[in-house]
Amino acid sequence: MNILHYIPICNSIVLLMQPLIEVIIHDLVSGKIYYINGNLSKRKVGDLSLLEPGEFEKNIDQIVYPKINFDGRLIKSVSVPVDNKWLICINADASVFCQMKNLGEVFLNSMKENQPERLFKNDWQEKLHVAIHAFLKEQGFKFDELSHAQKKILTNHLFKLGAFAEKNAADYVANILGLGRATIFKYLKEWRNNNGY
Repeated sequence: MNILHYIPICNSIVLLMQPLIEVIIHDLVSGKIYYINGNLSKRKVGDLSLLEPGEFEKNIDQIVYPKINFDGRLIKSVSVPVDNKWLICINADASVFCQMKNLGEVFLNSMKENQPERLFKNDWQEKLHVAIHAFLKEQGFKFDELSHAQKKILTNHLFKLGAFAEKNAADYVANILGLGRATIFKYLKEWRNNNGY
């Protein structure tokens, strides 16, 4: 297949993911860069490819590998050989995701560490939220997709934890789960009469 047929695809990949993507087509016969779009490496058409022997061997298109860019950024790459004459390399700037991960960890840790103990000591709603989402995760339920039966199972779990001992807890649970107040009290009466089962 003519390598020119790949150019629109390469351009589209860069357009979709700019400024995080760079696509390079290496001419394996001349050992030079035939095409480049994107601005990660500052290389240009006609530059030497500087490919290591065997870099375009069979199955290389199944390997995603890391590289360090000239400016220290982490680059994630994949290379696709075409007709043993060309090598299409797609380079993605992964450093931005590393920064996001690090920022997320700092942000979440600071939230956890700096929580004022006295303010949250008696926050039963916060404790209720934690209990709800821990149970949902354990059961594989999704909060926004709970069926009526799953809501009843969750409510029973909260009952067993003693969540309804708090004043107004029944109203609060009914509200956040989208259940009628009467439904919650019906469940509570049933479970209290049957020791929670």
